[in-house]
Amino acid sequence: MDYQHHQHHHNSNNKIINSNDENNKIISLYRSQRAIIIKVAVIVKLSIWIYALIVSQFLNNFDSSTTLKSVTPYSNNSTNYTATASLDFALQKEYLTNHNNESVLVDTLIKRVFVKWDSLYFIRIAEHNYEYEQNHAFFPMFPFLMNMGAKCIQMIPGIQLSFSDSIIVAGFLISNVSFVLGAVQLLKLGYIIFHIPKIAFISALLYCINPAGVFTTAVYTENTFNLFIFTGLIYTYGGDFHWQSNSRSLHMHSDEISTVRKIITTTIGALFFSLATCTRSNGILMPGFIVFRFYSSYFIEIFKHLFKFAGWILRVKNTTPSPPADQSTTTTNHQTRSITNLLGWKELILYPIVIVLQVTIVLVPYIAFQFYGYSRYCVGGQDIAPDAHKNGVWPRPWCNTEATGALFPNLYSFVQNHYWNQGFFNYYTVQQIPNFLFATPIVVISVFAVYRYLCYFIQNGNQMKYLYKLPLNNTLNTADTYNSNAYMLFPTGQNSTQLIYFYTPYLLPFVLYHLFLTLFSVSFMHVQVITRFFMHSPILFWFCSMFFLKYSNKTPPPNPDQRESSNKTKKYLILAYFLFYNILGTVLFTNFYPWT
Repeated sequence: MDYQHHQHHHNSNNKIINSNDENNKIISLYRSQRAIIIKVAVIVKLSIWIYALIVSQFLNNFDSSTTLKSVTPYSNNSTNYTATASLDFALQKEYLTNHNNESVLVDTLIKRVFVKWDSLYFIRIAEHNYEYEQNHAFFPMFPFLMNMGAKCIQMIPGIQLSFSDSIIVAGFLISNVSFVLGAVQLLKLGYIIFHIPKIAFISALLYCINPAGVFTTAVYTENTFNLFIFTGLIYTYGGDFHWQSNSRSLHMHSDEISTVRKIITTTIGALFFSLATCTRSNGILMPGFIVFRFYSSYFIEIFKHLFKFAGWILRVKNTTPSPPADQSTTTTNHQTRSITNLLGWKELILYPIVIVLQVTIVLVPYIAFQFYGYSRYCVGGQDIAPDAHKNGVWPRPWCNTEATGALFPNLYSFVQNHYWNQGFFNYYTVQQIPNFLFATPIVVISVFAVYRYLCYFIQNGNQMKYLYKLPLNNTLNTADTYNSNAYMLFPTGQNSTQLIYFYTPYLLPFVLYHLFLTLFSVSFMHVQVITRFFMHSPILFWFCSMFFLKYSNKTPPPNPDQRESSNKTKKYLILAYFLFYNILGTVLFTNFYPWT
């Protein structure tokens, strides 16, 4: 008896040691890959910068009006903006004098190259606040950071830049530093979601050379927004990654962490999503990930039945069997939940309260920004909010909800429709055909990714299963391979659980989110912005990375030569698309041609 107890204790210790050794190896690999990603991200940004500088020397701007000095309707009295009844000569002279000492170096290296299109609005807002109604299409976080950064730059001894130039430099630095940090966060998110280093690494590399490269180098919000989104997802789905007491564990979706820790980490995630909402309006879509985090087992079970029902409707033969009884219930790490399980007090009371609070955190910036616009343009007539330049019909038409039929006065929606003609199929005109062609590659990749995922689970509904904790076995050994049988939760032959990363139930919220983005963007938005608009959606890079992995020699796919050839073709097409759009986009954007 003592011998058996000693042997059991010895085996337990060995398991703990082996687990810690493997975890340490993964952490060491993560750190080395993180260093590579940082270097690649910096090199890519410098390459685009140098290339843009060269291109700008040989081509003239399509629109050079941005080089003209734009007189502000307000005088800047230290920190306050004061409206004037008329723009007299003295005020114009004062303003032009203050903006006449701009740095040639800043103009040559940054402004002439990367201050185009939306960048002009961000810089204007950062310096002069929201002067005009149409400026409210741009959320305040990025201009605020630029303004604060400019003030910090001007505090540096020996720096003699105008405030306008300081804003440009600050915006450029914030954007590019955010890009590097965002690439690192995407790498970390890949580790948490998949626990397969090669997948996370390739996805982060693809992000570094993404087709919207010129936008992620210019003074744009994309990088800052992406950084907030990736960080929020890390805290939402990787709570125990941050809270392991003895080491930095890489477990994900584990129910072993306490309820308090889960609430704390998801709340931190909600705070980062809130910062994302301060930066771009589509941050308000992030609460869906929070809801899935708390009820993932039930959502997965619901969609399992939906996929099986869709397969029955479409007469699709299920290609995988149901799990054997002894496999689905006997092991703790591979235990699944049934939707018929009774909901406890946490699911019925605690989690709904927490979710409401966290969703409120995410939505508050959007609501506050709309209220800010309402207080400036709808309350008290033209005498209030002297820092707003007021033209046109007063009160503004969007202030009257009875006339517009809206639930509440929504300045953002009005501005997008009135000034930018955003609306359902508004962009479907003959003149916009070139812009649709620009957006076609990213839309095709998006549709293909969602289609592949949904079709797989329609054919293999039984594999839509919730695991308490993903297996860690052979993670490093299988980093360069994936199984042609896709995401298998049941043993095949002598192998333990087989895993292909893309066909995992835990990607369900990412796939559904990207499906919504695709449908909404092609229906309501200016389609040419889709390329940069989609860069915050990790599913794009996770899907593309699938074609850069090799098949396992142990489980070769049917017709392996043909499949390898097909993947190689897709891999080269993806690389060609990413690189070509970086080359072409830089030429067009830096010279103010239509590439927005």
